[in-house]
Amino acid sequence: MNTNLETQKPEPTGLGGWLILPAISIIFTPIGQLFSLADIFVNYSGTIELLGPYMETSMLLTVYYYGSILFEIALLFYSIFLLLAFFRKKKSAPDMFIGLLLVMLTVSIVDMLAWSYIAKLFPNGSETGAVADTGRSLIRAGISAMIWIPYFRLSRRVKNTFVR
Repeated sequence: MNTNLETQKPEPTGLGGWLILPAISIIFTPIGQLFSLADIFVNYSGTIELLGPYMETSMLLTVYYYGSILFEIALLFYSIFLLLAFFRKKKSAPDMFIGLLLVMLTVSIVDMLAWSYIAKLFPNGSETGAVADTGRSLIRAGISAMIWIPYFRLSRRVKNTFVR
């Protein structure tokens, strides 16, 4: 009798273990994007009224504002494709998730740089809170990338789950 086969544990597979945490994030990302886009479009006229005078003097603010809207729309579609690939256990899902993490980290850096310049346009430093918010987003994106990129690259569960 071969005891090696009897004592060998099966490889972890499926959407379990630590993979549950990214799964929760992947589920809620499109929902969060919908709320974010709804907020943008509901408050659009008020935002333009507030930012209009500054947009006339700063092309960066104008490009940043409309670029942010386009990015939010693109992120909504990407997050839906990621959601479908993830739960269909597509081989591309881990790379798509890593790509999302890297994009979020890059966007947080760009946001931080843009807002550190844009905040100077507003009198009395009234927009310094936006700089602090982007700083927190940058820290959050950096920590997420440091945790989940190695996990998705090295985990046996990830390698055994996303095979289609």
